[in-house]
Amino acid sequence: MKKNMILLAGLMLTILLCFASSCSKDEDSTQVNEVLEVDQSELTFTQTGESKEFTVLYAGEWYFEATGLEGYYGLDKADVKDFTIEPASGKGNTKVTVTLKNDLTESYDVALKVVTANNQLIVKLKAVTN
Repeated sequence: MKKNMILLAGLMLTILLCFASSCSKDEDSTQVNEVLEVDQSELTFTQTGESKEFTVLYAGEWYFEATGLEGYYGLDKADVKDFTIEPASGKGNTKVTVTLKNDLTESYDVALKVVTANNQLIVKLKAVTN
């Protein structure tokens, strides 16, 4: 009788452990609520060759979009208007360098859009003549 009680207790403990280990939350592990941020939302340039940096803060993959944005084949950089942006895409927190490559003949703004699968925001690039 004592032996049967021990076997029954062992069986119940085994069932309980199997049940507890098979329980899990019903959540999609591929979808993570991530917040896209940049440490600067506006960069102002006044001279040819001037470079400035900002950081894209995001855990996943991101890339840039802008009217007239052209990438370099085989290189992770792009041009838009008189600016070179490097890198043109990334994954995770990344420092981005923007360089004014041509002489300015007029002042203008470029809306550089940082895009992820679920978010987007704009970094304004301002070219200002003196």
